[in-house]
Amino acid sequence: MKIGMHRILQTDLTRLATGAGDVTTLLHLCEVERSKHILLLHSVIAEASRRFPQAHKDLRLADAWQLLQHAQQRDPDSLGNILQMPQLGAWALNCLQHLRRAVRDTAELREDLVQAGAFAAVAALQTGLDFEIPVTLPDGILRLPGSGETATPVRGPAWLRHSAGQLDVVTAEKTVRLPPPQPLILSARHAGLTLVLDVDTSTPYLDRYHHSRLARIGREEVRQWSERLAGAWRILATHHREDAEAISVSVRTVVPLRADRTGSSLAATSPSAFGALAASLPPDDLALAETMVHEFQHLKLCAVQDLLPLLDSGKGKLAYAPWRDDPRPLRGLLHGAYAYLGVTRFWRVQRLHMPAGQTMRGHAEYARRRDETLRVLDDLLTSGGLTAEGRDFVTEAGNQLRGWLRDPVPESAARLARHASREHRLTWEARHVTVDPAHLRQLVSRWTAGRPPPASGTGTVTYRPGKTGRVRLHPRALLLTLRYVDPPKAEELLDEEGEDGKGPMGLSQADLALLRGELSVAVAAYLADIGRRPTAQPDAWAGLALALEWSSHPVADALDHRLSLVATLHAALHTRTGRPADPLELIGWLADREGGDDPA
Repeated sequence: MKIGMHRILQTDLTRLATGAGDVTTLLHLCEVERSKHILLLHSVIAEASRRFPQAHKDLRLADAWQLLQHAQQRDPDSLGNILQMPQLGAWALNCLQHLRRAVRDTAELREDLVQAGAFAAVAALQTGLDFEIPVTLPDGILRLPGSGETATPVRGPAWLRHSAGQLDVVTAEKTVRLPPPQPLILSARHAGLTLVLDVDTSTPYLDRYHHSRLARIGREEVRQWSERLAGAWRILATHHREDAEAISVSVRTVVPLRADRTGSSLAATSPSAFGALAASLPPDDLALAETMVHEFQHLKLCAVQDLLPLLDSGKGKLAYAPWRDDPRPLRGLLHGAYAYLGVTRFWRVQRLHMPAGQTMRGHAEYARRRDETLRVLDDLLTSGGLTAEGRDFVTEAGNQLRGWLRDPVPESAARLARHASREHRLTWEARHVTVDPAHLRQLVSRWTAGRPPPASGTGTVTYRPGKTGRVRLHPRALLLTLRYVDPPKAEELLDEEGEDGKGPMGLSQADLALLRGELSVAVAAYLADIGRRPTAQPDAWAGLALALEWSSHPVADALDHRLSLVATLHAALHTRTGRPADPLELIGWLADREGGDDPA
């Protein structure tokens, strides 16, 4: 198995930086990933031979490598497809990490290592070679990568033998004839372009997405996935041809996920599993088309970063990402920005081809993602964490988005996009931004002494560490997004009866007033909520900021970039004095800092 030297042409890199990438470029990235998989596979076998020679011998790892070589000699194209399998990349990296931290030969280590033979078996079956390799069947299920599951009456160690077209599981006591492997395949074809995906619910190394994977997929779920994929593929093949062509040669596996408790769809990719897309069933064809573009962007960036390091430092830095409710490291920020660059590119075209009654959704999605992604790219450029190549890449992406700012968007759609985006940012700031303690003590002292605030900045701003897993968005965010995604659904939710005196989805009365456009009522209700609980109301502060902004209140501008400072100071004053300060008065007091400091 030969590994070539891979370089990426500057013209291809520039195209990729804009969110694009044609079939030729993606085929090159596929070759890069295939070479990486060969290196990882060789490293696993060599490391096992060096550190655990008995396991290497018992599991016939040298035979597995030789079987792969024979498969290549018989059918190079078939082996090339197997070497590109996302299952192989995910397993090899996981196994190599396991090997390097292992201190002794264990059953768990051998269960990992024996998978090398499973990939060799798949290659031999596809190329018609006879073989006999060891397998382990702890639950009586034979799992061959990309080939589904086969139930057997055998448990534990055994041999898998293929001879004269017959596949058997062999132990000292018995031989069991097996049917040919039957992978579950989804396919879609439109406008002369075909997408073929194997559905993987069993490979343990593709269960690394921090979401629950479906252990089984039933007939009804297969039907739903088939229908949804056909619809999404029609959209991509018709209106996003370059993306569809590139996806058709590089995305080959779907890992079905279980939707979360809110019913929201989930999707993910993994750097070690190039070509696999994990997702729960999206609500409609358009959502799946967008998801495919989004996750495809992640895969492209993973492959680019295997060739060129784009990040240099900033491992411990955290920053704001408009698509997450937790602070993100620079790596996550770069990946998110690149994914949403592709999403923005998708909506730039798709908004012109929306079904009747959904044009607002297309324009609002485009306006929102265009503006948010550009701000994140600018933040990355000033982060100090990019390599020279990374700065060039991010600059090119930003230039693409800046050019799109000239695209006209209906004001009604732009306003809905701004409202949803602003709510997310303000709620995030209220939850995650902290203030320098020394500066906070100074402000408390000056307020209680009746003195003006210092004129020298707001103090150091930091972000609290992100919690494990995703933090739930405030229901305001969901309703504001539904206003342009599904307006009737948004109205229906607002009219629902809540529980325990709250509105639907746990919305407060202040939230309901805000979302219904009763802004003066909302301001008064948020102030009352903050007054009742002065030290624990980050979401109420964010709502207050929105109500003040949307009603053009005189102090609204003074809250910009000060929300967490005001909320934190308000809570500290209550702790110090035992009584809450007037939030509007406090905002105005802080805004007066620009007038200068007093001598003391």
